[in-house]
Amino acid sequence: MRDNHCPKCGSSDVVPRTVNDRLRATDSRGQTFEVALRLQVWSCRACKLCWQGQEAEVAKEAAYQNALVQRSPTQTTA
Repeated sequence: MRDNHCPKCGSSDVVPRTVNDRLRATDSRGQTFEVALRLQVWSCRACKLCWQGQEAEVAKEAAYQNALVQRSPTQTTA
């Protein structure tokens, strides 16, 4: 585990946990869709604050890009 500190109280007594989340996005045709994903969040045992780190942002972007690929119209070859 990397060295991590609570942004609220500065405690190093933080633990990662995984939560279910949903991301609302729009595809290239303007259609809105949702992506279900699991994210790592951090929880401070001292002050009980929970927050998302860089890992969550990377996971959200990857899930969005993967969903766009799956939603892309099938290209036909002539």
